[in-house]
Amino acid sequence: MGSQNAFFRAVVFAVSALLAGGSIGSRARADEPALRGFPAADLAAERQAEKTVLASPSEAAALFHETALASEVHRMGTPADYRTALYVRDALRKAGWTADLVTYTVPIAVPTEQRVQLLEPSVHDLELYEAAIPGDRFSYDHRAIGIPYSGYSNDGDVTGPLVYANYARPEDFATLAKLGVDVRGAIIVARIGKGPLTAKAFESAKHGAAATLIFADPMDGGYFKGDPYPQGPWRPLSASLRNTMTFTNDPGDPTAIGVPVPGAPHKPFSAIVLPSIPEMPVTGDVAQRLIAAMGGPLAPDDWHGGFPLPLHLGGTARARFVLHSKRTFGPIWDVIATLPGSDPSRMVVVGGHRDAWTYGAVDPISGTVDLIQLAEAYGKAARAGWKPRYTIVIGSWDGEELNLFGSDIWVEQHDAELRAGMIAYVNTDEVAFGPQFGIYATPELAPLARAAAADTAAPDGTSLDAYWSGRDPKRTIEPVGGGSDHEPFVYHENLPALGAGFGGPFGTYHSAYDDLESLKIFDPGMHRAAAAARYTSLVAMRLADAAAPNIQLTPLADALRERLKSFSLIDTSPRRRDVVRTLLPALETFEQRAQTLDTKVDEAVASGDAAKAGQAFNAVRTAEAAFYLPGGIDGRWSRSLLYGLSEDAPYLPTLESTLDPGHGKEALATLLAAFARASA
Repeated sequence: MGSQNAFFRAVVFAVSALLAGGSIGSRARADEPALRGFPAADLAAERQAEKTVLASPSEAAALFHETALASEVHRMGTPADYRTALYVRDALRKAGWTADLVTYTVPIAVPTEQRVQLLEPSVHDLELYEAAIPGDRFSYDHRAIGIPYSGYSNDGDVTGPLVYANYARPEDFATLAKLGVDVRGAIIVARIGKGPLTAKAFESAKHGAAATLIFADPMDGGYFKGDPYPQGPWRPLSASLRNTMTFTNDPGDPTAIGVPVPGAPHKPFSAIVLPSIPEMPVTGDVAQRLIAAMGGPLAPDDWHGGFPLPLHLGGTARARFVLHSKRTFGPIWDVIATLPGSDPSRMVVVGGHRDAWTYGAVDPISGTVDLIQLAEAYGKAARAGWKPRYTIVIGSWDGEELNLFGSDIWVEQHDAELRAGMIAYVNTDEVAFGPQFGIYATPELAPLARAAAADTAAPDGTSLDAYWSGRDPKRTIEPVGGGSDHEPFVYHENLPALGAGFGGPFGTYHSAYDDLESLKIFDPGMHRAAAAARYTSLVAMRLADAAAPNIQLTPLADALRERLKSFSLIDTSPRRRDVVRTLLPALETFEQRAQTLDTKVDEAVASGDAAKAGQAFNAVRTAEAAFYLPGGIDGRWSRSLLYGLSEDAPYLPTLESTLDPGHGKEALATLLAAFARASA
């Protein structure tokens, strides 16, 4: 996963007196049927098929597939990555699906030389490999694992002073300037957190630094939190955190000219927007060695992390950092499988990425195992006579860790048919690494997500709904956010999506230790993997079988009202008040329309007429599609007026743009037009 934010973010919405009257959160429908969207005549067959599917996933099967897929390092575009693609293809074919590899060509950059040498106060090379851990046999294979790196970082051979810059934010560099610390030509050492990793190198370069080395501070996620791996789930000092430098690029291939199939032309590597200076992650052990060598002024109190030593900002300490890479255009491999439905005009897509930074036992193979178990469960149901109403597509994506390559390219390639017939996307990525159950979803899918939990068994054998409520009485469903393969579907196509799984502290994230041995800590007995597969399989099955899939506009309208409330409280400027007053009537009309359409779906289903129910569902999707902007927001990749990537603004992403003196009126008019279309 590109960034961890799916399960456990807290997003708080404020309440404004100006907007009083709307509830916070999804409104419960007291009369909602237990299995919404299914005419009475379909219920018995659906329950029988669900029984077959829920009985299929197992701990033994999860471990079998995990062992096959996570026993070797399989970075994007490598022969090992290709072997995982073949394995998944063959497993899906064995389960009864039509499955094939789809090959794309993308830019690939692999380091060929990495070196950090301390020059002052003494001269010696630092060990950059993550240390082997006794008892973890996979961690000894340094050659396969490789030295940690930041994908696509610019190369460099830099000699300069060492400077500790806290989180390398603008305010941190301002503090260094006030303290008289010159960062020009320096090798910056910065801790991970408080912003995107790529931004640290951009900010360092802006202030004249020559390179950036980043590390995970044990205060933020290591031994200050609890026992580190292998004793517990927190990050050991010997672990690094790999990352990609493509954060400021839109998802997909920045070098693509059209769809990047083999033989298609590409722009040069310079088309990828990158910081001008090299960046590389190092282990906590390496960072501690570098910081211990520094002198000069003491760091401010709140800059001190988890290292047991006085923390200085630089002084006379100097180092050399060398990074050279091989840059080529090469293949990646999606696996696409289909199970045809009786009505091929619509589809449900279930997907997750397969490429990993190292072994990827949790990230992403726990999600890939989920996909395979779903495919096996549906295969058993199909052999027993079940056929989905709508076609189900499985996508095992490649290249997610570097820039969502495989999913975004496939979405671009199938843009028209997805816009015309896709119901929803279900994502599987990092689904089993702790005891806490969590769901992220667009609001329309929240009722379905909660209902499915009531009919699924938890890892301890109880109801998943009870298990979830015991740990989170509110049964919180988070906005989808970013960092995984749902992004092209949600933000580029304006389509609903959800994902779910079991999480907690994940100290081996993007490190050498995300391997099969670590599962003894993160999913002992593979009970969480089996439970996640049961839940994913049930959710996707209900989407694919219902005459009117359980996608509701009322919770979406509630989320938009909450967003407008939050926006209204930021300040009391006249322009902001005008925007709110202008949008509020449009929102209220949409709320009424949402309730009407949801009610019509229920009435159509109750009538027993599946065709009528399908037509009512089509009206729901037409209203949602009104917020799709074909030309993109400001001509960019994101084409959804509903969903935003910002944690502070997960809905109505252009709302702040309405305040812009130059383009605000146009942005407001675009939103009003979308509400009008949705309410027509």
